[in-house]
Amino acid sequence: MAMSMPRVRICANACITRLERGEPDVIVILDSYPLKEDDRNLVLAEIYSKRPDLAADPVPEQPKEQV
Repeated sequence: MAMSMPRVRICANACITRLERGEPDVIVILDSYPLKEDDRNLVLAEIYSKRPDLAADPVPEQPKEQV
């Protein structure tokens, strides 16, 4: 069963607060919580609905080794 919407909002707000306090990446923050995949997707959607600017940020690519 999925988390209730109040819990989703609380978790999303906690993630946004951590971002605003200087943590680098929303995905890393989400990974620090023990969420089921469905709940994780709900929280991520809530984060992006509150902060659409975060959805526009591209995921940084890992530097490729040059041969």
